[in-house]
Amino acid sequence: MTKWGWVTREGDKQASLRIGEGKFNGVVYQYGKVALPQESEINSKGDLPFKFEYTILDNANMNREEFGEDFFTLIGDILVNIIDEQLQENNLEYRPDD
Repeated sequence: MTKWGWVTREGDKQASLRIGEGKFNGVVYQYGKVALPQESEINSKGDLPFKFEYTILDNANMNREEFGEDFFTLIGDILVNIIDEQLQENNLEYRPDD
């Protein structure tokens, strides 16, 4: 798993994440809305992919074109890791979309 950590800037209402190694080292981003998949959304691999929004706050001097599928996969894996940890700690909060 890629190293990453929580970071905050003065005035931020939520923490951001900073990737700490690899191709995207130094990139800072935040997750937005996260949607849990429905069973009917199983893909051809048998997975239930999360749907999520994100915002890149610091691109670490990378060009926009460098943020492709590999970046999306990486931050998706990080999100799954965060959710797993929060479930184990019984610290996950669900907020309905209303």
